[in-house]
Amino acid sequence: MTESGRVRLIDVAREAGTSVSTVSRALNGSELISPQVVAHVRAVADELGYRADRRAQEFKLGRPRTVGVTVPDLANPFFSEVLKGLAAAARTDGHRLLIGESGEDPEEELRLVEEIADHSAALVLCSSRLTRGGLEKALALPVPVVCINRTVKNAGAVAIDYRAASRLLLDHLTGLGHRRILYVGGPASSWSDAERRRTLRRTARSLDVTLDEMEGGWSGRHGYEAGPTVVGSRATAVITFNDLVGVGLLSWLHDNGVDVPAELSVASYDDIPIAAYSRPPLTSLRNERARLGELAWKQLAGRLAGAEWPRPDLLAPELVARASTGPARRRVRIRAHG
Repeated sequence: MTESGRVRLIDVAREAGTSVSTVSRALNGSELISPQVVAHVRAVADELGYRADRRAQEFKLGRPRTVGVTVPDLANPFFSEVLKGLAAAARTDGHRLLIGESGEDPEEELRLVEEIADHSAALVLCSSRLTRGGLEKALALPVPVVCINRTVKNAGAVAIDYRAASRLLLDHLTGLGHRRILYVGGPASSWSDAERRRTLRRTARSLDVTLDEMEGGWSGRHGYEAGPTVVGSRATAVITFNDLVGVGLLSWLHDNGVDVPAELSVASYDDIPIAAYSRPPLTSLRNERARLGELAWKQLAGRLAGAEWPRPDLLAPELVARASTGPARRRVRIRAHG
């Protein structure tokens, strides 16, 4: 027995009076071992409290049952719901998740990917921040890869339809009379932020709307810190990278006496639960986050069974209009706030 107290095959073999290979075959149901020996070995193993190292067995048999997953930040509720959908779908096929958080760092994400791949049958990169070169390295690993919220070649892909999302947001705001809109962006390494910017620009041009842009981030703190720049702009409506940024911005506006939506409308992406309970409740784009995880597993399961990668699955969001957006009024530059 080891110092940690774990019972090993050699301990079972010594107690049973047989070889390690015989114990291994008996516990794995080999037909080469007589029923009497199998019964004896299993009785000894039970008495000693032996538990098989299933991970080692899986790799010895060439059938690991673990799916490696990387996420930028586990504090973001968006990812927890994606992971729930992915875990539930994988569990029905006898797989489990091994999750690594990169802390929004592309280099750390690549290290995680390379380490997790050694213990996994497949990889899911959730809102990957990898550079193009890093992504190429990930796709070169000897396991299938699915990206959530990032479309790539030679891999699976599941994402939000940002063209449809941008149209919904801008149609809503222009329908309220807004003609100058500010986008508070997300992390520079975020593929989804680039897609939001690209599709917002294209849609704004088609609607003859002025779209201004500024740097932002992914958290409530980033939204709060954006407040002075937002009120110093000429926009009558703001779209934020996600709801965390949107709620942070609403908090700053409240603290500084800016009336939402009378002076400024605010809308966002993702519709995480907190969006409905902010003050005022935040207009946002609802997407099926758990469904993203389910579809990612469906693509992986097909690939593991020998199928070709399907076309990317794009999920169309739903606009949930709340009290943070209202009719545009003639914009008087909001007074400077400290």
